[in-house]
Amino acid sequence: MPVLLVLAASPIDQDRLRLNNELKQIKRSLQRSRNRENWTIEINEAATVDDLRQSLLDFRPTIVHFSGHGDSHGSLAFETDEGFTNAANAQPLTRLLHQFKDSLKCVVLNACYSEVQGAAIRQQIDYVVGMSRKIDDDSATKFAVAFYDAVFAGTTFRQAFDIGCTAIDLSNLPGPDVPVLLTGPALGSVTLSYTELIPQFEDFIMAYVNTPFEQRCAFTTKGEALRDTMLRAYNNSLQTIVEKVSVISARQINDHHWKVRASLQVKNISQHFDYYLRVEDRKIQIDWEATTGYWSMPVKTYLALGTSQPIVARVHASLGTNYFGEFSEKEMLYQSIHLTTKCNQTLYGYVSRHTPYGKQLIELLSDGNEHDLTISIANRSRETDYPLIVDLLSHTWLYANG
Repeated sequence: MPVLLVLAASPIDQDRLRLNNELKQIKRSLQRSRNRENWTIEINEAATVDDLRQSLLDFRPTIVHFSGHGDSHGSLAFETDEGFTNAANAQPLTRLLHQFKDSLKCVVLNACYSEVQGAAIRQQIDYVVGMSRKIDDDSATKFAVAFYDAVFAGTTFRQAFDIGCTAIDLSNLPGPDVPVLLTGPALGSVTLSYTELIPQFEDFIMAYVNTPFEQRCAFTTKGEALRDTMLRAYNNSLQTIVEKVSVISARQINDHHWKVRASLQVKNISQHFDYYLRVEDRKIQIDWEATTGYWSMPVKTYLALGTSQPIVARVHASLGTNYFGEFSEKEMLYQSIHLTTKCNQTLYGYVSRHTPYGKQLIELLSDGNEHDLTISIANRSRETDYPLIVDLLSHTWLYANG
């Protein structure tokens, strides 16, 4: 039987919280559920870190829920035996939870600024709910009750998160966008915040993917001008009817553009896809070139024939260490850039260290991460696997002239 372990802490040297009301409401949530015989709640008030450790050993919970104080430095305020603050840092807390990851599926941190702790815990636990900033007592309680109403009813954690945020919104309480859902590496390491646009994103993507290829240009930012290009790209592809679309993450890139990751379900099989969407005056359109990773010349054509003129290429880029072909032993002049296309083709690109765009590109990638970029490439030789990067066009796959 799954166990919900609830830990509450309100140290005497911190602002007092109305945690008793939250705990009472969570217990009532289970009592009124039709599935109340299928869950057990274990509650530990004035919780210490020792209480957490012992409760994890005793109950092997499916969900751990913490109610209390958090801070922007990455600590949760447990109590000492005397009732004062014991600030538990994210890293040792994560190491403790790691020992129970086989049974522990979700951690809910109903505490201010707890997204900081959640970002660490997500590396070990599939689902973590945290708070991006301060949240008041009433909003925190409303979220928790609605979240567990949904969990006890048998929904997924993702659906429960949406229901919890919507409950804050419908009650006209502040902060419906404060909770964040963070998933672990096995689920794509995505972060989802509440936005009123998510239902619209899901409806739009559902309509788009279930529209015949020859009519999809009507959904795009460029409209009819893209029809021939899209038809060439789809060629003789077979269309599959999608039964369900669920937004997994939604990140706003600029004033009008969002990058949305969605799960598409076909015959009980789900796959994840990224979409670049433009929202303006509540109208949603898809930036098709960015979404498909479209090049101004097809990747296979470029690899076979090369190009005499620079072409637009959308790539996943990171700093490289390999120097081949014309660029062998030219590390002082060029920086190697590892490039991967949407179709998983690997190229070894090179950029001049002494050009403004070269310096900008190297600085951008120096954080050691992979970035989605739009670049312009050309050939120095017939070795098309080793292109020369001649411009950095966009820090995303969005590019107005692409």
